[in-house]
Amino acid sequence: QHLYALLARPVVADHGRAPVAAFDADGTLWSGDAFGALGAELVRRGLVDREACERVEVEYGRSQGEERRKWLLESLALFRGLSAEDLVDAGEEAWGRGDGATGLGATLRPEMSDLVNRLRSGGWRVLIVTASPAEAVLRGAQELGIPEGDVLGVRLEFDPAGRATGLPAPSMPLTWCEGKAAALDAYGVVGGRLCLAVGNSMDDVPMLRRAQAGILCVPRGSTKEDRWTGEAEGAQRLARVAAEEGFWLHEATQGREEYLRLAAEAEASCES
Repeated sequence: QHLYALLARPVVADHGRAPVAAFDADGTLWSGDAFGALGAELVRRGLVDREACERVEVEYGRSQGEERRKWLLESLALFRGLSAEDLVDAGEEAWGRGDGATGLGATLRPEMSDLVNRLRSGGWRVLIVTASPAEAVLRGAQELGIPEGDVLGVRLEFDPAGRATGLPAPSMPLTWCEGKAAALDAYGVVGGRLCLAVGNSMDDVPMLRRAQAGILCVPRGSTKEDRWTGEAEGAQRLARVAAEEGFWLHEATQGREEYLRLAAEAEASCES
């Protein structure tokens, strides 16, 4: 109910323009990891080295601060020599074709999809602001009705031949941590237009601080024990930050399967 309480509040936006909601992608809109899914598909196609991809994924997941930034840049180096078409096509396959019952699409959180739909129906502009490569999340954005131009992901630099250099494009801020807030500034989301921001890690806190309301997502039940071993997504750490900063804390589902199970349990409880 906390998620939907915002919809009943009067929305204040600058100069009558549409209010903006900014969502992180991995661990927020869906419980899966777009980079991991994209990397696995590229490995399957023989375009990326498996060992290097797995190492980056592990090290990025357990690091934080500047160490995490280093591994983010290392992840981009894996794509050196690939074309944008290679990345977009692999991202499509990683999401899962057809009904979305497999792949990254299976981890799309129905409550987040519903919130995005309600916001868009109410006239809000919804952005995805993610540290994953934009190509990795375009299919998920499409599923949510968010146009490609409203996906603020890490933009790769391409050489004149159309091949990735393994570096971020210098024309846009690196959409990680403070860079997420900087990307919103570059996109023109300034002043009071950012009415809602939703994330799942300490890396999202700078973006949430810019918004009139912020939501931090953690897996259901994870705040009952201390799982923080240094990761930026540690549940109890996020619960403390949410309380200190005045953010809402949302215990999120893992995807469609858990959401349907919980809905069935709730219905059975009401009937009894």
